[in-house]
Amino acid sequence: MKRLQLHHWILIGMALGAGVGLPLNVLGADGTVDPGLVTWVAHAGEQLGRLFLRLLQMIVVPLIFSSLVTGVTGLGHPRELGRMGARTFGYYVGTSLLAITVGILMVDLIRPDTDIALDALQPESDAAAVPDVVQGESSLAQILWDQLTSMIPTNPFEATAEGDMLPIIFFALMFGLFITFTGDAHARVLTRFFEAVFAVMMKMTVFVIWLAPIGVFGFMLYAAAGSGLEAFVALGWYMLTVLAALAVHAFVTLPVLLFVLARRSPWEYAQAMWPALLTAFSTASSNATLPLTMTSVEERAGVSNRVSSFVLPLGATVNMDGTALYEAVAVLFIAQAYGADLSVAQQVVVALTALLASIGAAGIPHAGTVMMVVVLEAVGLPATAVGLILAVDRVLDMCRTSVNVWSDSTAAAVVGRFAGPDASVQAEGGQAEGGQDTAG
Repeated sequence: MKRLQLHHWILIGMALGAGVGLPLNVLGADGTVDPGLVTWVAHAGEQLGRLFLRLLQMIVVPLIFSSLVTGVTGLGHPRELGRMGARTFGYYVGTSLLAITVGILMVDLIRPDTDIALDALQPESDAAAVPDVVQGESSLAQILWDQLTSMIPTNPFEATAEGDMLPIIFFALMFGLFITFTGDAHARVLTRFFEAVFAVMMKMTVFVIWLAPIGVFGFMLYAAAGSGLEAFVALGWYMLTVLAALAVHAFVTLPVLLFVLARRSPWEYAQAMWPALLTAFSTASSNATLPLTMTSVEERAGVSNRVSSFVLPLGATVNMDGTALYEAVAVLFIAQAYGADLSVAQQVVVALTALLASIGAAGIPHAGTVMMVVVLEAVGLPATAVGLILAVDRVLDMCRTSVNVWSDSTAAAVVGRFAGPDASVQAEGGQAEGGQDTAG
């Protein structure tokens, strides 16, 4: 009998969590089962999932720092960093803008139903509070400036302790770059040290990711038993719009880019990335999924560590296609709920602000919801309007995180193809030989 692989166990964990949680939610609602028991089970599932999530979060910062430093030092001449950096940032900005465009077009096409009572918001929220004119360019300039300045840590150790990823990535890139500039015995010592740290972190990662099915079971049990299906009925059209836009981007836009630019088979590449995509869906955290994403890209998809160690940690922080798309759709939906049809110019502001906000969003659950406040304020909508969509945010968060990770993965393949013949195990389509699960 063929041994079950990691992604099979993850699917089993998801099915068991939903299979136990949904009946409990239904039985608890009609009084057949003590509601207190249902609450306790949901809480237990949440704690089990959080335990797994904490293990993943434990390894994220040292893994990102060591992988970026080794990635930069492994590039050789600093000019290589400039080339790879330009390609990576260009891809990330381009795909994020494509995702936002898809989201806006989908809202205009579907026109999700907005018969939602505004009394779900705080009392002071009022449709009259929506201004007719979008805020000026200064707000966008301020947002951009804040994003740029927040990338430079005043204290790298404080940023590391707080898990503030943008400053960590900036400092790691600078540190690796100046190791390369040093170019003497000191550089060799530091390079070997961080290579050793990275090797240890990858061993630890292999151990932690094999606990993923347990964490997935806990998260699914919490979502199914705690919320059930009722929370999603009222906002069905909104969910349909977001999911349709995410599907177009995930199943059309990104596969086309993967096929045309990377010359890879989208189906085979998706199969290679399946464990990471399922983990991203269940945990709703691209940062927590990063260890498994790196392992799948390298071991299953055949992209070199030289590329993945630079592209993926950077993407887990700044490349949030799903989040940018979601923020654009959500803001337009909220505007419709307030009876405010945004003009084309205002939709452009939404697109640009969603791009900047997604870059600054942390790769943790519900980070996109927090950053949405920035987008709402850019078009003059009250921040309390976020309350309209919180009921269904978890499910959409899971979906958009999967799209984020899928976009990061395709970036690794695209950048790898243009980074040289040693940057990918296979220059043409297909997954690496013997694509097995990491620890299997």
